[in-house]
Amino acid sequence: MKKTYKDETEMFEDYNFKLAIIDALLEKQPSFMDELESMKKKHCDKFELYKDISPIEEMAQYFAELKLERNDLDKITEICFDGGNEIYFYICPDWDGENDYFEIKSVDGYKNLKNLISITHISMIEEAILQPMKIDGIEVF
Repeated sequence: MKKTYKDETEMFEDYNFKLAIIDALLEKQPSFMDELESMKKKHCDKFELYKDISPIEEMAQYFAELKLERNDLDKITEICFDGGNEIYFYICPDWDGENDYFEIKSVDGYKNLKNLISITHISMIEEAILQPMKIDGIEVF
């Protein structure tokens, strides 16, 4: 039923954690923004709402393959874990947040985010998983 994706760059253990990181970059003019806009036009803009609840495979795979550049990663000072994040609707425009499709199981790789200061924890991850970040002094709200 649900295809499982992984971060093919192997920077992050959990694909869904990588999605949260990408979401944190969306308003920071990331280097991949033009390519993402092109992908959205090609795949998301043609999606027929309420016809199919499956993910847009091309978008999910794009994020799996996306190599995040150091200059982009350095822009991240905070991450918000919330089911309403924009990134999820690029993959599943009809997603209602009522399942664990985007649930984050690991934050391994967070040390690649050298300027990360804080996490806003609303949903998508169990607080215990954030413990390594807390130990490293990252604030969790």
